[in-house]
Amino acid sequence: MRHDQRPHFSDRLRGFSLVELLVSMLLGLLLSAGVISAYLGAKRNYLHEEQMARMQENARYAMRLLSRDLAMAGFFGGFPALDGVAPGAVSTDCSDRDWVLDGTHALELVNDYSGEVAPVSLHATVWNCLDSAAIALNTDLLSIKRTAGEASLHRGIPAADLTASTVASWYLRLTSGRQPEWEKLRPIDLLKPTSAVASLSYWEAISRIFFIRRYSDPDRADEDLPTLCMETLAGDAMTSRCLVEGVENLQLEFGIDTDADGVPNQYKSAPEGEEMQRAVTAKIHLLLRSITKIPGHKDDKSYTLGQTVLAAKHDGYLRHVFSTTVLLRNRVEPIG
Repeated sequence: MRHDQRPHFSDRLRGFSLVELLVSMLLGLLLSAGVISAYLGAKRNYLHEEQMARMQENARYAMRLLSRDLAMAGFFGGFPALDGVAPGAVSTDCSDRDWVLDGTHALELVNDYSGEVAPVSLHATVWNCLDSAAIALNTDLLSIKRTAGEASLHRGIPAADLTASTVASWYLRLTSGRQPEWEKLRPIDLLKPTSAVASLSYWEAISRIFFIRRYSDPDRADEDLPTLCMETLAGDAMTSRCLVEGVENLQLEFGIDTDADGVPNQYKSAPEGEEMQRAVTAKIHLLLRSITKIPGHKDDKSYTLGQTVLAAKHDGYLRHVFSTTVLLRNRVEPIG
């Protein structure tokens, strides 16, 4: 071999040039970015749908609770009114008087709570059992008094689901030929032979205040998770229970029947005096919020809850308004 001859290499053995390598890397980056973008978009859509479904389920549950209680407001075992019936004294009341078992006003309202030391209803009741600092501002509070829809003891016969509990609770005692009266006793007592009297019935007392609290977990009062809660009679005391997370606002309107034909002629968010006596329907408006923020979402919409319009929050939460109308089947206060 001559020394000036060079070995010949096939073009098939050549590698990528620098330009080709850079182009390949760029194409790989673009492909990876597309895959990541598609993944993030799918994840965002999944989170959006999951949170929306949860909001709808929470709204259905909250509406069911509020609708049933409103429809039953003022029902006291079929007795037309509790005027003149002395309220029992529970161990932990919600006012500075015997309010919990006072059936005079079966339906009370605080319209757009503004942050008083304690909420004051349209009937001038001060609800001092509530933590005023925890209540969401500019939301309505609603109190409902009634008895259970089924008697615990009906004409001497115990209800099929009556438990042998030894925890004392309050009942409305109805006895033929006598004025109704509140009585505190244990459910197990209703199972005794001495209660098997044909003229005797007992209806469990229900007294509740529904409100929106700024947080769900009492051990995490600094969290931002509005929740529908209630102060309710349990045993012999009013206690707090939270029901549905993500309920950001509650607004109520009452349909007033001004001509006694059973049909509402106007709706008011803050009825007073005889107006509440003539309420035949109630509109419930709930603003639900997602539990978590949605990446890339910005809520720039305003929301209308009846006569109330809420400005956009410009945050990452999903929101939706749910409304329904409830027939007040029991006139909650006597007229005349």
